[in-house]
Amino acid sequence: MHDKDATPIEAIDFETLQQSTKRSKESKQNLNSKTILWFAFILLLLCALVVFLFLPKYVDEIRNANTVADQTQIETPSLEELPEAIEEIPVSEPLQESLVELSPEELSALKQEAEALLLQLIEKQNLLESKAVQKWASEEFKIALSLGSNGDEHFRKTEYPRAIAAYKDAVTVLDDLELQIAPTLSKHLEKGKLALTQAEKDTAIVHFQLAKSIDANNSQAINGLKRAETIKELYALLDQGGKLEAANRFSDAKTSYQKATELDPLSPEAKAALDRVSNRLTQNEFTRLINQGYKSLKARQYGDARAAFTTAQKLSPNSDIAKQGIASVEQAIRSEKLDTLTIEAQHFEDTQNWGNAAKSYEQMLVLLPNSSSAKQGLERSRQRETILTKLAGHIDNKLRLSTENVSNEAKQLLDEIATINNPGSNIEQRAATLKELISIANQPISITLQSDNQTEVAIFKVGKFGKFDQRKVGLKMGKYTIVGSRSGYRDVRKVVTVTAEMPSKTVSISCNEPI
Repeated sequence: MHDKDATPIEAIDFETLQQSTKRSKESKQNLNSKTILWFAFILLLLCALVVFLFLPKYVDEIRNANTVADQTQIETPSLEELPEAIEEIPVSEPLQESLVELSPEELSALKQEAEALLLQLIEKQNLLESKAVQKWASEEFKIALSLGSNGDEHFRKTEYPRAIAAYKDAVTVLDDLELQIAPTLSKHLEKGKLALTQAEKDTAIVHFQLAKSIDANNSQAINGLKRAETIKELYALLDQGGKLEAANRFSDAKTSYQKATELDPLSPEAKAALDRVSNRLTQNEFTRLINQGYKSLKARQYGDARAAFTTAQKLSPNSDIAKQGIASVEQAIRSEKLDTLTIEAQHFEDTQNWGNAAKSYEQMLVLLPNSSSAKQGLERSRQRETILTKLAGHIDNKLRLSTENVSNEAKQLLDEIATINNPGSNIEQRAATLKELISIANQPISITLQSDNQTEVAIFKVGKFGKFDQRKVGLKMGKYTIVGSRSGYRDVRKVVTVTAEMPSKTVSISCNEPI
């Protein structure tokens, strides 16, 4: 043992040990062996009773005294306040070496056992001293040191059984103290934290310093000491923030709480206060944005309304209020667009601009797919647009009306128009024009053909007319190819467009160019 109050262990000389053993043998020869054995047995029983009845009771009394002291005011007694070293505690005393004849081998084995216990005792003593045991269990530790010193004394006297008993008792006490290290550390850390919550700077420092003495690298103790230095300033800021918060000056309160968290980032009170006022400010801003959004919506300022609701949603992503606001903006925009498209479509119908009317109805159906009025308007507009396109095609190609197929298509178109209720003046007028063109196309137009009575004359798809000087032919409107042929002369072809408005209805054809 190496406590400052303990007697240091001296080196044991084995030669001295043998001489002591010889002297013990000489004395034993002068005693009656049976009497010696009875005396040793009685002495052993007495020592055992002392150890097992009085020592545990005394240790428990000391431990209970320490426990009571810890449970009172949060303070740790200094080493100066501790009582002086206690009197030597009697330990179990096995049969002395001088009373029993031991062989050198038995003595060596007992010595080795004692030395092993001493080494264990020293290791535990060093461990506990590194954990500042004198600050939190000084009485129990002194008991262990006293027991160890007794063991040292017996060891020096080569009373190995007694040394072994003392060392074992000391180790038992130190084992118990070793088990108290973690609970003691935890206890003082908790008391330090409690002192912080009560703004008791000095008390917190005492407990955290003791905890740091037990575990020099303990982060809670290190941080606790740092926090204790600023605890009063921290609570001043928290108090200031609380007053500002009570006065609904949330921005100023947030500033105070931010300073508090900067001063002590580990303070749960500062963090909770900052979170609370930050949430309140966020809620206030959320409410303001919602009100602004609906105000802009009412004024049909849809871009501003959408921006306000979107910002509010970022502040509270799970809020249905912001989502409903955005939906209201979209619904208002859709309704207004539908109203505009409805007006446009009606205007295009009134002006018989069926193509643009159809486009308006298509856009309406994109916004409102199930709108029956938009579907009917689109069908109506497309039908009239298609009819106008077909009418224009027949009118612009009136010469084709003379053919039977085209003429039948035009007549079917006129029949379709007749079934439409109020097709519009444009359709009605063009339908009348087409009807007249069909009538004209079916009436033959008299054409006079002139030749030299030497040329064979024929009209493609009409017939051959032979040689003549002059001949009248009835042809419907259209384009015709007239061919003249004569033996020894180059053929002649002429394309004639027959209409009622053609400038001249006389066509000359003859072959005059010899081959």
